[in-house]
Amino acid sequence: MAGTQPQADGTAPDGGPPDGSTWEPPREHRARGWWWLLVVAVVVVVVLLVVRPWATAAPVPTPSADSTTTSSSPTPTPTVSVVPPADEAVFDATTLGSLFVTDTDLETDVPAARDGIDRTDTGEMVWGLPEGSSVDPASCTTAVTVVAAPPPAYGGRIWANDAMTFVQQVTVLPDPASARQAFAQLVTTVDACPTYSQVNPGVDGATWTADAAIEGQGVYPSIVQPVVHAAEGDEVPAYRGHLLVGNAIVTWTASALADADAQAALDTLGDPESLDTMVQHRAQEAVLALG
Repeated sequence: MAGTQPQADGTAPDGGPPDGSTWEPPREHRARGWWWLLVVAVVVVVVLLVVRPWATAAPVPTPSADSTTTSSSPTPTPTVSVVPPADEAVFDATTLGSLFVTDTDLETDVPAARDGIDRTDTGEMVWGLPEGSSVDPASCTTAVTVVAAPPPAYGGRIWANDAMTFVQQVTVLPDPASARQAFAQLVTTVDACPTYSQVNPGVDGATWTADAAIEGQGVYPSIVQPVVHAAEGDEVPAYRGHLLVGNAIVTWTASALADADAQAALDTLGDPESLDTMVQHRAQEAVLALG
């Protein structure tokens, strides 16, 4: 069998030495191989320095010693509307006006006012009974006047259209403590006076017949009761409410003028809860406006 001839580079055809012994490439070949490895390594380093793959993502924050989590940006605090406690609200003659509902409140919340309603008072309502008038029985007087003596500040407004009237009064006491006491006395009087009349000399008076008061469920203490106001031979069904907010007592009467039975007429005003909610909302806005 003919011998295998070495190739031109001195290796056997199978890559080994021609004599079968352990073969190593010539020294100059080995030096050349290391040189290429070094060139490749340098190229890889240069590519890494240019591309910088470690810079493509933001660093992940690590927990600090006094915190379990770290955020790269502060988390915004949600805004919460907080209504101050009633005993911190103090109104006076210059701020009591914020407790009155608006035309928009009525037109939005009261069915009978949806087509529009206007103020009809002159802005000069005064507290108390007309001169010479009285309430029978006398023990029910505050059911009409809210408090027994002239308050430090008072205001009243009237709205009307063909379907309803809305009368609102704001009675301001010296401080929240005296207002709470007056409100408690008012509630007691209302509960004890299912029927009472206003006697006016030489004029046909008015009589109110009331059902039991409903306690409101809003932020501020309140009551609402269905009443029927009889005067000059006419009977008008209505809802009457009282609300305590800070040092003020808000009183309102929504009367239905619809030509229908009492309940159907009252239905044009909505329900007592929705009317109380309307007044409650305005009171909350007024308290917030005090700062």
